[in-house]
Amino acid sequence: MKVLWFTNTPCLAEDYFNNKTMNGGFLKSLEKVMQEEVDLSIAFYYNKELSSFKYGKTNYFPIYKESNGLSAKIKTRIFGKIEPEEDTNRFIQIINEVKPDVIHVHGTEGPFGLFQQSSTVPTVVSIQGNISVYELKYFSGIPLSDAVKYTNIKERLFFTGVAQNFTRFKKQAIREKKIFKLSKNIIGRTYWDRRVAKVLAPNAHYFHNDEVLKEVFYQGSWQNEITDTLQLFTTTGPNIYKGIETLIHCAHLLDLSNIRYKWKVAGIKPDDAILRVATRSLHVPLSPNIEFLGKADDQKLKVSILACHIYLAISHIENSPNSLCEALILGAPCIATHAGGTLNFIKDRITGILIQDGDPFSMAGAIMETKENYNLAKDMGVNARKEALARHDKNKIVSDLLNIYYSISGNKISNLN
Repeated sequence: MKVLWFTNTPCLAEDYFNNKTMNGGFLKSLEKVMQEEVDLSIAFYYNKELSSFKYGKTNYFPIYKESNGLSAKIKTRIFGKIEPEEDTNRFIQIINEVKPDVIHVHGTEGPFGLFQQSSTVPTVVSIQGNISVYELKYFSGIPLSDAVKYTNIKERLFFTGVAQNFTRFKKQAIREKKIFKLSKNIIGRTYWDRRVAKVLAPNAHYFHNDEVLKEVFYQGSWQNEITDTLQLFTTTGPNIYKGIETLIHCAHLLDLSNIRYKWKVAGIKPDDAILRVATRSLHVPLSPNIEFLGKADDQKLKVSILACHIYLAISHIENSPNSLCEALILGAPCIATHAGGTLNFIKDRITGILIQDGDPFSMAGAIMETKENYNLAKDMGVNARKEALARHDKNKIVSDLLNIYYSISGNKISNLN
């Protein structure tokens, strides 16, 4: 079977470009197993004009995107510029060249799904996040007025403030709704994305397919005993809707309660603007017990999870956060905000603790509760790991995805476990 993917990253071709990033790891893991099962081609945006090429067992089709030039950056920052719909012509060219039996679009955030208005090839669209909902939650923790108020002069001059991407977000949300209306087949993983799809694509067929995690997280099992100083860990990003102000406020409450702890945060640098905006909006100091690590590779993330006492997911909105899934499959005790699809990954007080998003008091209380009853926390970690290993089983995920491909193409498949 010939399958064409449209993706937001080069997937395994990053090795070909010698361009390591922290993004799209789950797609690289999925590609590694799927290229053994189908004749796979992948189309993706790239910032240089390149011809198609083959690397390993996959055929790659780079789509030129002017993103690194100064003028392109300025247009994006000032006007919230998104990819032009004319790019659809290039998508169609690739489809005609590959002649796939099935097309799989990974994500609704980008423009790829627009080709469905001009193509009859059976297509399925995976929901990664959902911009239409994220737009509504964008300023959940930090008001727009504060995001603007606490932007400094340099950020104003270069249009790099924490609220700057909101114009682009709104445009993406309009395009995303169009893509959903065009889509006849949707892949999701959570109650949340299924409900969103019912509204945005009421006539589409919904398929469930879980995600393959990065290989490193399948190996190893968390085993820690409680100590006087709690070791907390979070993976997040500098986006305003990711809930960093909840973490900062929670840490302040822990300080006031004389709780001994160290909280390591991957994905945010000490000088990121979001920290200044969040602390000034909250009117609370940034705790000296928080350590911001910046970007960290998979091995460092794994080591940090295995070394912590509690992993905390803090976002205001998520679908299936890979960072939380990585902590769960390693068996770390987890506290997560009940946001978007996290309900599918944590059963409260069975595989972790769920709290209301944006509630630092509940988060601080859950941390204290976990410390006081650490045997329960360890049991939750064991339960979480067992469920996660089954949920992220690579053989089942590949089997389910192949069945989806054959189902929408009208063919039959056999001998799949």
